[in-house]
Amino acid sequence: MSGPFRILRMVVVVAWVGLMIALVRFPADEPGVREAGAAAPLVTLEPSEAREGGDWSGLYMRGAKIGYAHSQVRPTRDGFTIEETSAMRLTMLGKEQAVRAVTTADTGPDWAVRTFAVTIDSDLGPLAVRGEVVGDMLRLHMTTAGETTDQTLSLPGPIYVPSAARERLRSLGLRKGLRIELPVFDPSAMQPTMTTLTVGDREMIRIGSRDVAVWRVTEAMRGIESVVWLDEGGRMLREQGPMGLEVRRESAADAVNAGWTEAPVDLLGAVAVQVRGVVAAPRELDRLEVRLSGLGAVLPPSDARQRFDGDILTVARESLPAETYPLPYRGQAWAGELVATPFLQIDHPSVQAAARAALAEARDAGGATERLRHWVRANLRQQPAATIPNAVQVLQTRVGDCNEHAVLFAALARVVGLPARVVAGVVYVDGAFLYHAWNEVWLGHGWVTVDTAFDQMPADATHLKLIEGGPETHADLMALVGSLSIEILPGVPEG
Repeated sequence: MSGPFRILRMVVVVAWVGLMIALVRFPADEPGVREAGAAAPLVTLEPSEAREGGDWSGLYMRGAKIGYAHSQVRPTRDGFTIEETSAMRLTMLGKEQAVRAVTTADTGPDWAVRTFAVTIDSDLGPLAVRGEVVGDMLRLHMTTAGETTDQTLSLPGPIYVPSAARERLRSLGLRKGLRIELPVFDPSAMQPTMTTLTVGDREMIRIGSRDVAVWRVTEAMRGIESVVWLDEGGRMLREQGPMGLEVRRESAADAVNAGWTEAPVDLLGAVAVQVRGVVAAPRELDRLEVRLSGLGAVLPPSDARQRFDGDILTVARESLPAETYPLPYRGQAWAGELVATPFLQIDHPSVQAAARAALAEARDAGGATERLRHWVRANLRQQPAATIPNAVQVLQTRVGDCNEHAVLFAALARVVGLPARVVAGVVYVDGAFLYHAWNEVWLGHGWVTVDTAFDQMPADATHLKLIEGGPETHADLMALVGSLSIEILPGVPEG
């Protein structure tokens, strides 16, 4: 029993907010790959390859095929090995991208993971995460841009990969009301995330030309819920989730070669937020009041810049302080905004060298913020990027979208002793609200927004902050896709 929807969901999150499974641009001369826009599978398999074992699935968004997935489980002497591969084709801002990810895991007889590896490849360079469970500790090794960083986490108990979690459910005997909660490793957060699987009613669904009796299972992770239909043997037949995402069990030949549309799905169009009202000159806007609906469990933070009351969010663009303070920041209140994270590798020589070069002669917080903002803006080429952004890789590639800009700025700021964080939410662009990431810095009398992708400090009032935290938190926004809507309230200049 495989977990292809988890693969699909992770791929889409990454392409959307730069998280989880990353994109890979296949070479133009790779067999079976055609020019952008051509109706073709990502990779053409020979019939003998396509008949190999395991479970194959087609991946769909709003009825259009966007990829395929394959998974296989093999018994070992004292447990199991799991292999999962996905491939996908999408467009972002008119740029066609192909997607591939591979996960392998070695588990015990209870499906708890002993070792695992997640391989992510992108046109921004490879990223690999390896993990091994040693007692009650998880040792993680993340390799990107040719550099490996290590991290050790305490574990409350066994951990799983998505397919192992489903196998664990099946091993308990499918029956109505069965519910398990398991920690599943989440590469976007570099830590386990609790996942709940609940067996519901027996149902009949149509597969091809026949009706099949199935179990309906609900999976919930980070506020995102999906439904999977399993046959008597526990094999996935169909899955559905947010954003019109669907996984259909298919033969290997159909999964890889059949059903492709003429052009890939436009991901940004698929996740744009519904909005009522129009804002003229949004980049100049100093105040905005909106009504938010469909937030679910997401609670937008209230602070000196924005206030959330009931369902009304009011944003007032902050002012820059006349004076700041000499670096480095020596207080304790925001010391946590100066530390390294798996994605902000502030101790790496390349990050430190870049921070020194960007800072030049600036020694106060305000001057440093300006220099870092202009340096990031000048040294990154803006293009859509679907990867798990980290400072070392961004410095090596010098390309990226809002996520790469925000991650690199935060890392450089922390190196020079300037408290900085990454925040995420939505911003108004061309008549719609799109998901976006930017920064906040502490300038002594309050936090000030910085958006290097838009070249703004402070950022305009259409930047609506929904969560705080780096890439490890951004997947939480996916729970809003398809449900969040925004109404612009009176008092905002309209076109």
